[in-house]
Amino acid sequence: MKKHIEINIWKACNNKCRFCMSSQYAIKRVWETFWLVAFNLIKKEIKTYAIKWYKSIWYIWWDISIHPNIYEIIEKSRKYWFENISIITNAMVFSDYNKAEKLILSWTTRINISIHSHNCNIEDYITQINWWFEKKLLAIDNFNKLYNHKVLKNPISINIVLNWLNYKDITKTCLYFYKIKNIKDIRINFLWNRFFFSEDDKKKLELSYTEFLPYLKELIIFSIKINLRITFDAIPACVFHKLGFKNHNFIIRKFLWEELDYIDEVSNINMDVKFNWKEQKRNELKTKFDKCNDCLYSNKCQWIWKEYVKRYWEDEFNAILF
Repeated sequence: MKKHIEINIWKACNNKCRFCMSSQYAIKRVWETFWLVAFNLIKKEIKTYAIKWYKSIWYIWWDISIHPNIYEIIEKSRKYWFENISIITNAMVFSDYNKAEKLILSWTTRINISIHSHNCNIEDYITQINWWFEKKLLAIDNFNKLYNHKVLKNPISINIVLNWLNYKDITKTCLYFYKIKNIKDIRINFLWNRFFFSEDDKKKLELSYTEFLPYLKELIIFSIKINLRITFDAIPACVFHKLGFKNHNFIIRKFLWEELDYIDEVSNINMDVKFNWKEQKRNELKTKFDKCNDCLYSNKCQWIWKEYVKRYWEDEFNAILF
């Protein structure tokens, strides 16, 4: 099995998403001065993990598209024998076809695009960048064209943060990207209501599992019917169990455990901090209740964000005993 490393270029982004930590820095334009990791440091880190026989590398925290050495970073990754070179991006830069093509020709093998709605008004509100929604759609078209021409190795996927503004239309959003933009792989992350949320954003964005439940069932039935791959993050197994499907074990495995290229280690170069992301999420950022220890899925459940537990109800969660 390939080992995967995520290289963190730190707090740099050209969006200002209300639920993202990097938005606080983007708003202040701090990234323009010292929040981008120097190319020399990234090169050293690439070499370090190549020597350790890592074969898959991700550049997914914040947005590598604005790094001045983005193409050189990708090329250097390839020269050190990384087979999978992936990025997650809002992709606005790549509305320019020439830039999208150059990225892929540098040997990027997988693209995941952050876009949170098919409704431009919702997307613009979330990102706090007006009129750039169309740029993201153009970028998707560009990468699809490169994939169809067999320049890009893998089909693109999209990444959605589920919140109060988009949860009722989540099936419509997935249908739009499936039918209109030919997206066959969608990752949906349940909102992480972190400390940097403003009180106004909390009121407008926070969502409970109970509120989402009927829309989750609709989405699952829809995705199975059309064979659309959807995986979720930060939704406990018992929430899926409440949906009432006869084969709940199949549903839980398909939508929660079918993870592609899961990150083994994260490197925060600027801070000289390294950690296992999967372990940090479970052991530091998420929590469970005593009753969860009796659950059949306790060892593999994604558990609950600590901030969520402070604001909602324990009786939303129940151990699955059979």
